[in-house]
Amino acid sequence: MPADTSGFLTHVDEAALLNTAIETDSVVLIDRHPGSSLIAGTPLGAAWPRSGEPFSPDTRTRLAEEVPEAVRTGTERTDLQDVAFGLRQLTDIAAKALSPGVNDPTTAVHALSHSSALLCEMVRRDLGPRLLRDDHQRVRVVLRRPGLSDLLGLAVDQPLRYGAGEPAVLARIAMLLREVAWCGAPGQHPPITAALARLRSVIDTGDLDATERRRLTGLTESVDEALAGRWAPGRGD
Repeated sequence: MPADTSGFLTHVDEAALLNTAIETDSVVLIDRHPGSSLIAGTPLGAAWPRSGEPFSPDTRTRLAEEVPEAVRTGTERTDLQDVAFGLRQLTDIAAKALSPGVNDPTTAVHALSHSSALLCEMVRRDLGPRLLRDDHQRVRVVLRRPGLSDLLGLAVDQPLRYGAGEPAVLARIAMLLREVAWCGAPGQHPPITAALARLRSVIDTGDLDATERRRLTGLTESVDEALAGRWAPGRGD
């Protein structure tokens, strides 16, 4: 099912998609999430017959017409359904602050603090794919949504890359991971652990003096403690 127009995916009409899926006895996948860039003529999703039998030509035509109509695009991203939009803006601020022409790590640290607050709110909500079901609780529509791994990567990866030589930025990233680990459920630990491993790699190989490296190593250990359900006073202050 190709997109009708080019632009940023801004809104998905869930009710319309569910109705189309039920009436065509299909399962519909929208493989792009709000905030994604769509190019007219390229696929935005797929559909499968729930019965296992091939779609009739009329059903194929209906799906090809109605599914793209339920996916709206715009010239700019919006925060209507785009859960990653706020994080993208904060990360852009941090990345620009860490550019050689600006060299403002304090602003980057502040942006990371706001990113942490946003992530701690997000981990209390359902992340990942959204499933729409019919009256018999059968999955009819699958909507792609960013998971915690995507959101952590968005918040951390660029500041980690551009701030690799700035201890204050690395310290704030460690604190962010500690805060998200504390607020998240055990099932959300793997992406935090993966981000922590990336941070440790940067600390181990970075151009840091011994005192800085010891302090940062201690902060990464505080993330391990938070993942284990412990919050030691004085760590990360």
